[in-house]
Amino acid sequence: MKKSLSNLHFITLLLISISFIVLTSCAKENSNTPPFEEDTIAKDLQIKADSLYNLNQLKSAFHSYLDSNLRFKKQKDSPNITYNNLKIASIYLIIGDPNSAQEVVTNELRYISEGPNTYRFYVYSILSICYSELEDYEASIAYNNLSLELASSDYEVKMIENNNALNYIKLQQYEKAILSLQAILDSKAFEGHSGEEARVLNNLGQAKFLLNNNEGLEELKRALALRLPTNLPDDLFWSYVNLSEYYQAHDKNIGKQYAQKAFDIARDFENKNQKLIALEYLIKNEDYNPYNKYTNIDYINLSKQITTENQQAKNQYAKVRYDFDKHSRENAKLRYDLQQTEITVTKQYNVILLIFLFIIISASIFGLIYKQLKRRHKKEKLEQVYITETTIAKKIHDELANDVFNVLTLSQNFKLDTEKTKNHLINDLELIYKKARNISLQHSSISTGTKFKEHLTNLFNEYNTAACRIIITGLDKFDFDQLDKTQKITLYRVIQELLVNMKKHSMATLVVFKFEDLKNKITLFYSDNGIGIIQKEIISKNGLSNMENRIKNINGTITFDNENKLGVKYFIQLPKSYD
Repeated sequence: MKKSLSNLHFITLLLISISFIVLTSCAKENSNTPPFEEDTIAKDLQIKADSLYNLNQLKSAFHSYLDSNLRFKKQKDSPNITYNNLKIASIYLIIGDPNSAQEVVTNELRYISEGPNTYRFYVYSILSICYSELEDYEASIAYNNLSLELASSDYEVKMIENNNALNYIKLQQYEKAILSLQAILDSKAFEGHSGEEARVLNNLGQAKFLLNNNEGLEELKRALALRLPTNLPDDLFWSYVNLSEYYQAHDKNIGKQYAQKAFDIARDFENKNQKLIALEYLIKNEDYNPYNKYTNIDYINLSKQITTENQQAKNQYAKVRYDFDKHSRENAKLRYDLQQTEITVTKQYNVILLIFLFIIISASIFGLIYKQLKRRHKKEKLEQVYITETTIAKKIHDELANDVFNVLTLSQNFKLDTEKTKNHLINDLELIYKKARNISLQHSSISTGTKFKEHLTNLFNEYNTAACRIIITGLDKFDFDQLDKTQKITLYRVIQELLVNMKKHSMATLVVFKFEDLKNKITLFYSDNGIGIIQKEIISKNGLSNMENRIKNINGTITFDNENKLGVKYFIQLPKSYD
């Protein structure tokens, strides 16, 4: 534990870069899909957890990573689950629980074989730290060697080799450690990186004096000289400890001074683990005296305190660890289910091909049928155009031809310079104009947009004369946006036919239209004070069959008042939503 935890400086920097890669790649993957609420919450929790982790609020970060995992699980987002689990493993290492860290990271090994190299590099690196903390230095070296295969720069390679050299020192393979560390220095890989160069020098000095206690001082002092300007407490602490260890065999007085400096740093920054290490060297560099400032009792008491606090910290995580193990099992099951789904999809591939072929054949058949129907529809449409043209021609002949002939006769037989003749001619021409305009309006296109109400009002105005007054109620408040295009056209044509029939047959002087907006339908009430019509003649003589058919085609209803002896009354209902 004494040395390996310092390696977390490199791992922490790597985690930050991974965080950026993961969040960026996820954003790209989801750029073409609608955002999911669960996915957004999961990423927010992940970002929150990273912030708490950087602020050393580890317990809160731990909870946030677990909450984030629960939501990523619903989205089947394995990369982000792996990222969160690796951060959880690093928290276990920091609180002194390498066994749990190893368990978490080992579970991720099966999911990273095909994943990005960055993940695999980090997994192998953190497993190396776990085994080093568990004093299984051979396993730590093995995982460092796996990391070497994935290193993307000479700088990373030398960092890993430096970590391996620490393991060689722990295994008392000092000569191997010295050769490795000297090669790192000769490579100049850490030029411009004084912190890393100092670590290599410090490790080299330690390996040399452990092999031969007369060597290594030069490297230890060079490491301290590089670290003093940066004034990083952790780096200075280890330099002072190793110098104290060296002078323990040469000059205990100097050794005690360096141990005191290490102790002061640990005390100032409230690092009890480092304080215990410094206290050990203070005692070792001091001849036994019951009145010494520091005694074995101090060491034992501090050691007990640290052990108690570490156990308390582990106990605080006990419930969370239980939940986390449960979540891990759920994640494993989820991944298994995903694999089974992929197998099922593969088996169904041939079935899908057959279905696709069937769809193509069916589409071809339906296409031929559609062309036949389209051809028939085109023929029917041409026939309808012919009928419409015939109707218009008949109306022109019936309603305009005689009037035009009378005007021609008037202009030929009477002098046009008299006032009476002029007025007669003007009145006849105005009548012809109105009839021609009415024919045009009856067959013109209908605006079904925002001007529909205005278009409808103009229709009423055409028939509102001094001889026949038209009263309209409810039109201004009525929302025609509740009707679709077909319903608007139908409503317009029905009102038009009512007005035409009123003018031709009823001899009414007063007509009432009443619009009402009910819950699921609209109603139109029509009433006039004309001579009325016989029920049997409604269909045959008055041409109202078209009106009735139009209303039925849009699922509406029309009701005639059979009991009314004076005038005509109709009650029309249309649905608001027409299918």
